[in-house]
Amino acid sequence: MIKFRAYSQDQGLALPPYLDELIDKHHLVRVVNSVVDELDMQLLSKPFKASTHQQGGSPPYHPGMMLKVIVYSYANGIRSCRKIAKQLRENIHYMWLSGMQQPDFRTINRYRSDYFKDILEEIFSSVIQLLLEKGFVEYKTVFVDGTKISADANKHKIIWDKNVQRYKKQLKERTSVLFKEIEVLNEAEDERYGSFDLPECGEQSALSSEDLHGVADSLTKALSCDDKKCRTETDKQLRRASRQLQKDGDKLAKYEEQEKKLGKRNSYSKTDPDATAMRMKNDELRPGYNVQVMSENGFIVGGSVSQNANDGSSFIPLLEEMEHAELPQPEEVVADAGYGFEEVYEYLEDRHIDAYVQYPSSHAEKSGESKYRFHYSRFVYNEGDDVFICPLGQKLNFVEEREARNKSGYVVRQRVYQCFACNGCFYKSRCTKCSEGRTLTVNMNLRRHQQKARSNLEGTYGEGLRKRRGHEIETVFGEWKHNLKFQRFQLRGLEKVRTELFLHSLAYNMRKIMKVCRSFSANLCHSFSYLYRILKIKSALIILFSLYLNNSLDYV
Repeated sequence: MIKFRAYSQDQGLALPPYLDELIDKHHLVRVVNSVVDELDMQLLSKPFKASTHQQGGSPPYHPGMMLKVIVYSYANGIRSCRKIAKQLRENIHYMWLSGMQQPDFRTINRYRSDYFKDILEEIFSSVIQLLLEKGFVEYKTVFVDGTKISADANKHKIIWDKNVQRYKKQLKERTSVLFKEIEVLNEAEDERYGSFDLPECGEQSALSSEDLHGVADSLTKALSCDDKKCRTETDKQLRRASRQLQKDGDKLAKYEEQEKKLGKRNSYSKTDPDATAMRMKNDELRPGYNVQVMSENGFIVGGSVSQNANDGSSFIPLLEEMEHAELPQPEEVVADAGYGFEEVYEYLEDRHIDAYVQYPSSHAEKSGESKYRFHYSRFVYNEGDDVFICPLGQKLNFVEEREARNKSGYVVRQRVYQCFACNGCFYKSRCTKCSEGRTLTVNMNLRRHQQKARSNLEGTYGEGLRKRRGHEIETVFGEWKHNLKFQRFQLRGLEKVRTELFLHSLAYNMRKIMKVCRSFSANLCHSFSYLYRILKIKSALIILFSLYLNNSLDYV
């Protein structure tokens, strides 16, 4: 018979162990506990200054304890308040972190969505300051990228701006016909009803729902002036017109409300009006947000949420949010071609930040494919004569200068150059479709920035930064989406989504601190073992122990 190790479920302990004894010294929960303990208590208490809890009843839970529990849960991929409450009842790490207190899921959600909503950005900034003090980050070279994350919204309930405009146009056309009918009926019965002042309903008219409701009310009032319903054919037609105008006024009011929610966006979700339809990584169109992240040495040092799917338009708000949070200004910024726009380059240049930012045409410039033979980057500029020379040696002369405004409102100055010797050229069909000849529209300021960025990126230092960019910033998104299953926000509304982003950023940094600490300890043990084998002296222990004391990270 096989013998197994005996065990007893009823065996008690004369001295029950402390929960602290059951937790590994390098466990993530200790990192979270140490970092939050370093935060300013006045900052954590700020949401409770105007609280009425002190007037009677039980006092609120300690904000430090609640922040530890929530951040630790996010660091473990647990975002449901009910699941967090369950962990507080069953998991020894949560029990130790909360001091055996068990707030319910409503309380946890209230702390997350209400109490911490306005101070999480300051908390994040405070943690970054701790990382700066301990030397984890220094804001020298930062890496920027964005990713689309789905909103907590139904993908089938999206309102599109183009549909709203089309429906408004159809309603205006129908209302215009109705106004003409009312005008004819009004002229026929002018002595009885008086004259109606009908609003204009042309293509450029600012017809509002108040106008339609006003005309409908005027018709109703005129038709009931003798306190009896008139049964003439004209009265019936006017009454039908009044009802139709009332319905159209309600529809127009709905379209106006939709336009107000849309703002400058092309779409929004009925479930979460702050979310915009975006193309996700799996090529699926869903309501979501564009999350911008700035990282250094594997730590998240800045983040923002944008309703704009374009990374370039979201970059400046990211740096402005960091400036508002009083975080240091980086010395160098590394980003991909999605950020290579004039306004981004100008913003960085004005603040004396070195831009290692690619631009959309950089691939075409380096490519040797035949389809790029007549790409505009192959045209050489002669500054003395102010002409461009095509790959076949023909000149493109200056024609005009004009201004254009992009979607974000930024004004760019463009110079137009045209070749008048394209007729008869064998390659004309491959170079241009314009019958008059090849035309180049050039932004000289952007061209200058691109040359500077090209010079930065093609150097030895720039190539090293380009190689680092992948594992510096993409690791953040991989950790979020794959390891922590953060592929969809749980809260709705832009403000609450920003709160959730900072929670995820704090949780990610906690995990990174734990990895650095464990790596440091592992390297320390490896160094001790190596020295002991080589030197065979006990002084190796003394040397390494002093090294540990001098370089101990103490988790933060």
